[in-house]
Amino acid sequence: MTYPLAPEPTLRAALRVLYVAAYTTRNWTLKEEISREQINDLWEAIHPIPSLIKHWRGDEECQRELRMYFHSYDERGWDGLKLEVIFDDALNHPDL
Repeated sequence: MTYPLAPEPTLRAALRVLYVAAYTTRNWTLKEEISREQINDLWEAIHPIPSLIKHWRGDEECQRELRMYFHSYDERGWDGLKLEVIFDDALNHPDL
């Protein structure tokens, strides 16, 4: 069965979250002050993004699922990244 990709605004916003998470994690590896637990929590929240945007089942349902993963990281209270904010900023500013 073939699923459609996520709508372009959602696709761009989700890719922005991945991009920011990737370069942030890369930078974190240069310092000892960021715990492995925080890095693991971040990647636990973002690893489903590629699958979700490749197998889009419906705008609202998948959008909620994406946000659930982002929220799961954000609610942990780590300093730095706020995934839902990054996602919303990218939705509202497609030029990011």
